[in-house]
Amino acid sequence: MRWAKRSTRAEGAAVVEFAVILPLLVVLLFGVVEMGLAFRSRLTVSSAVQSAARIGSVLGTDGQADFATLQAVTAGLKGQFNPSDIVEVFIYRSDENGSFLAAESNRYVYDPSDPACPWDPCPLPGPSFEGYGAPSGWAPAARNTLMPNPDILGVRISFQHNWITSIMPFMSSPALWTDDARLRLEPDLFGP
Repeated sequence: MRWAKRSTRAEGAAVVEFAVILPLLVVLLFGVVEMGLAFRSRLTVSSAVQSAARIGSVLGTDGQADFATLQAVTAGLKGQFNPSDIVEVFIYRSDENGSFLAAESNRYVYDPSDPACPWDPCPLPGPSFEGYGAPSGWAPAARNTLMPNPDILGVRISFQHNWITSIMPFMSSPALWTDDARLRLEPDLFGP
């Protein structure tokens, strides 16, 4: 008889302990899933921005450089990240310290309404081409690829990450993050 009472008390205590611990385990589980998805988004965007900077660095002064760079961004995000979560993309001239030179930058916004060129403004040179993105533009023809000091090209992506649960106070939805990559333009050793 005593053993049966002790067993019932132990089971009741285990149920109470489980009820106290369960919410903490659920919060921990959702936190791990949330942080894993955020980490995946950051890695995907980081990889895309690195690829885009490599393309822009190689093409340098080619009239298609910005368009190819933006296409590399889109290709790097395909299937892993929703391109409509991109807030803006800057293709800019960087100084030796890696600083963003806003006066020499092209700003683009993802706009899926035109499948041929889903960027606004579209950086495709052509008869209707009026210039590169705001604020003042840094056209490929203005880029220096000559040795000994070719320009440093930077690509900056600002993007939003939507949290699923927002269980933590810092998980205000959406989170706005940026990622940068900078590479020196491939040098033109013999001039244009």
